[in-house]
Amino acid sequence: MAHLKIDYGIDLGTTNSAICRMEKGEPVLKKTDTLKDTLPSCVSITRRKIVKVGDSAYNDMKSDKRRATKTWQSGVSNTYIEFKRSMGTDKYYRSSNMERDYNSEELSAEVLKTLKSFITDENFNSVVITVPAKFTVNQKTATMNAAKLAGFNHCELLQEPIAASMAYGLSSQSKDGYWMVFDFGGGTFDAALLKVEDGIMQVFDTAGDNYLGGKNLDEAIVDSIIIPYLRDNYAIDGILANARTKEVLREAMKTYAEELKNQLSFKEKEDIISNLGDLGEDEDGEEIELDLTVSQSEAFDVMRPLFQKAVNICKELLERNNLSGSQLDKLILVGGPTHSPLIRQMLVEQITKNVDTSIDPIDCGSNRCSTVCFYIG
Repeated sequence: MAHLKIDYGIDLGTTNSAICRMEKGEPVLKKTDTLKDTLPSCVSITRRKIVKVGDSAYNDMKSDKRRATKTWQSGVSNTYIEFKRSMGTDKYYRSSNMERDYNSEELSAEVLKTLKSFITDENFNSVVITVPAKFTVNQKTATMNAAKLAGFNHCELLQEPIAASMAYGLSSQSKDGYWMVFDFGGGTFDAALLKVEDGIMQVFDTAGDNYLGGKNLDEAIVDSIIIPYLRDNYAIDGILANARTKEVLREAMKTYAEELKNQLSFKEKEDIISNLGDLGEDEDGEEIELDLTVSQSEAFDVMRPLFQKAVNICKELLERNNLSGSQLDKLILVGGPTHSPLIRQMLVEQITKNVDTSIDPIDCGSNRCSTVCFYIG
């Protein structure tokens, strides 16, 4: 039976997603409706029952989470993000506007449908979708179901670190040796060991954590930096003592923490300043405002333990394959958080000096969906 050649690839991420197509033998990322290479993996449902996906949904999400501090009521938002982390589970997301529950498969299908809509010059029903290396059978099945809900008749899955190594290998001048892919994404972490001979790549072992990523870094910044600042300046002890209101506060603060984390990958310090009226009041009726400066070293102190978990996974991966870091010819960085000079320093000190920074790790992540076009199902 003839193999099916698939011309479209999708990188379905926790934070961002992308779609590409093979054009004249070359993979081409297709622009989103906002002319970007990637689409926020965020879904919003309006009161008029209109489903929005992408940048506008992400803006709705930030506004909803911050506005929730004015009533201290959870569960009123009709915006959803990070649902990839619950793929293959029985977790549901309530939509009061639709008067129904959604599971992760259905929300992921909305992202896939939106990506598909960016292709206007032809109809296609076959696609390759990337998934974390440590996805379980249930999670892979859920991803396939999401593709089916999005209108794809044929779907192949490809592990993200394999796709990332393909993206790097296409442009690399190095055609031999041992490589490691260090893929620290928004919600998951993957590591993969490859052997490259005459330009042919073979992945011979993978490891990872489906619940370790940039979102955990955001939460650490919230718990260790932002909330202590709020406790010093506002009456919030009662809010923190109640599990429901504490979660409302943490979710609102995560929208600031993410911006802070991204900026501190390139700056020595960054200000967190909320707009007037963005947030609600404390227990004394005083409007909560954020106005603090965070240094890179302060943020790195709280992020270090999470990055160390990823480094330890790499150490264990090497050890069980009887390899040392000195035997690695290249360590390839993938994912926005790997822009951080902290994790780069940790990898140099604990794994290998051959950390390759020649390719932007965000570009490498986006190019995962480009290179899967070469995959033949």
